[in-house]
Formats: sequence, structure tokens, C-alpha cells
Amino acid sequence: MMATAGGLSAVQQELMLLVRGIPREQMRLYVDRYLGSLLAGDGYDPELLLTLETYASCNGHMNEMSSRLHIHRNTAAYRLEKLERHLGISLRESENLLLLNMVFLFRRLLEANEPYCKPINRRTTG
Repeated sequence: MMATAGGLSAVQQELMLLVRGIPREQMRLYVDRYLGSLLAGDGYDPELLLTLETYASCNGHMNEMSSRLHIHRNTAAYRLEKLERHLGISLRESENLLLLNMVFLFRRLLEANEPYCKPINRRTTG
């Protein structure tokens, strides 16, 4: 999914319309379940969170993710291994990447109405 100037791809914008009917509490449960350990106090690491979101949005293409984040491929691989251990899920499985993309969409919807959520440090590339 290519990000637009506003930060969301056309597909992400369409998905946002679809998920708006999901109860906020259900969205919050998924965000907490899959991102909670990355968002919690001492565990909060904006680089890892950005790496995870970018990798998921690149559909598991490490070279594309590395390019978007302007990091070396070895750095990307190290971060992904760290994320897999931390989250306890395989980031090589397409189903998990789909789930993570939905979780990040849920987080965006929740952030839009809850300013106390930790912001995602998004970098956009041209």
C-alpha cells in the first residue's frame, strides 16, 4: 500500500470506511492485544512501532520497508527478529500482516478521537 500525501493509501481509506462500524471497544481490544506491549510505558519504542507498521504496509517486503525507513537491510532484519520475539507471532505469514494492518487502522481511528494515545511517528516518502 503506497501512502498518499495524507498518510493513507486509497486502499487504507476504503478499509477505514469499512471498519468504522466496528465498536470502539472491540478495536481497542485488538490494539491492546497486538500492540499493547509495544505501547506500554517502558516497552514503548517508536522505532520498533514504526518498523512494524511500515513492514505490514509493505506486505512483508523487507527491501521496500528498508527503503521507506532509510535503514540498512540488516538493521531492518534485526528489528523484525526483535519484533517477532516480542510479539510472539511470525511476521512472515500474510495472515498476520493482514491482521496487523487492520490493527494499525483501528489505532488510527482510536487516535482520531482519543488524543491521549501515543502518536505514531510516521515518515512519508515521496
